[in-house]
Formats: sequence, C-alpha cells, structure tokens
Amino acid sequence: TVIQSELARKKISFRNLAFTGDTVTSRPRSKGFTPPEDYLKHCGADVIFVFFGYNESFDGPERVGNFEAEMEAWVRHTLAQAYNGRGAPRLVLVSPIAFEDLSATRDLPDGRKENSNLALYAAAIGRVASRNKLTFIDLFAPTKARYDRPGRPFTINGFAPTEAGYRELATILADGMYGAAPASRSEADAALVHAAVKEKDWLWNNDYNLVNGVHTHGQ
Repeated sequence: TVIQSELARKKISFRNLAFTGDTVTSRPRSKGFTPPEDYLKHCGADVIFVFFGYNESFDGPERVGNFEAEMEAWVRHTLAQAYNGRGAPRLVLVSPIAFEDLSATRDLPDGRKENSNLALYAAAIGRVASRNKLTFIDLFAPTKARYDRPGRPFTINGFAPTEAGYRELATILADGMYGAAPASRSEADAALVHAAVKEKDWLWNNDYNLVNGVHTHGQ
C-alpha cells in the first residue's frame, strides 16, 4: 500500500510468488504447477523482492555457510536473466524479521535461540547483497529493537506480524527501496489504496496460491 501510494503514477503491479515453506533451493508445488522461472517471465518482473532466510535458519549455525552459497548462486543466476525481455531484474534482498518473545502469555519459545540463528542468516544475506552491489533491507535489527519498546505485540505468534506490524514493515521496506520519504508521504487516500491492494491480493492468491492446487495442477 505504501509503495503503491508513493509511486501511483508509475502504474506498478505486485505479484506474490511465495509459498509457505519455500527456501532458496526447495519450493514444493503440485506436479503440474508452472515453474518459478516461468512465472517470473509471465509477470515480466522488473524488480524482485527476495525474502529467504527464515526457514533456512532452523538449520542452525552449521548450515549458514551453505545458505550463503545457495543465495550467491541464485543471485548470480537471476541477474543473468531478462524476465521483462529487456534486461536483468533489480534484486532487493530482505532479511527475516526477529523473533518476538511472547512466552509470558503464549506457549511459544522466548526467541533467544531463534534470534541467535536469524542474526547469522540475516548477516549472510547482507554479505551476498554487498558482494553483488544489491539493495539490502535489514528487517532483523529494527524489529528486534522494536520489541524492546512497550506496546501491543508486533506479531501474532513470534514471527508472523499483526496488521499493525505489517504497516510498520511497509515503511521500512519503502524507505529501503528508495530512501526515506518526507513526513507527508502521499496525497493518495491510504484507506482506498489499501482496500484495492487487499482485493487484488485476494484475487491473485485465489488463482496462484489455491488451498488445494491438486484440483487444478495435478499431484
């Protein structure tokens, strides 16, 4: 919503190609599902926001080097493509958010082990971005600092943001993309833009990310 509001005249479109559980090298889909590379061509991707690292972080410190190598290989391969038919996409590498400690009221981990791992994987993503001169947006550090402030929880379960949490992340992502905007960010009606974004998201996900893709794509 924030990016759409601020770049309203650019007529940009977003397509979420992620599934829960995706990693750099493993993206389970139904047998007949269109491969990720073909979807990027179908969408004519100019910019790709890359959200990896959270699922891989459960492999712990021992596998962070392997993750970094996989990210490096994926980045170099992707930069050699022209999904829009004109040139290489702009890649924006985004770190996972920190794990929020809700253990006082929920039967959840306190986040110490999770954040120890997430810090390593976020740093690995930053190094890949630096080597390849890519935009890197660190969500780990600002969210970890945010958890220290009083107020309502940022997440619903330690790692999935609330609606308010997503609004905070949106500003960090937008600022990371093209720099901090002035206090008066946009003249667009944020509520109307958000409603349109949510409707488009619903339509896209009910086509791309069906509850049971076997019915449309096969096993």
